[in-house]
Amino acid sequence: MSESRLDAALSRLEKAAVAAVDDRNQGSFDMGADQATAGLQAENDALREELKAMTEKYETLERTADTISGRLDNSINELTEILEQ
Repeated sequence: MSESRLDAALSRLEKAAVAAVDDRNQGSFDMGADQATAGLQAENDALREELKAMTEKYETLERTADTISGRLDNSINELTEILEQ
């Protein structure tokens, strides 16, 4: 998820919140606001799923990097031992 998509989603959320507050203050909080809220909720759910997937991918990459690092350390130690003989 790019930062610009997150910024755009946040901007839409802020606009919808301002509009909902304005509508409520004017007594016209109706189905339009409910539909906007439902749309924002759907977008929020999609962004949460995308974040979850990216977090899982990051954790997998982190474990892979740790494994590779350990293998490289072992190889360096073995080469050092061989060179010292």
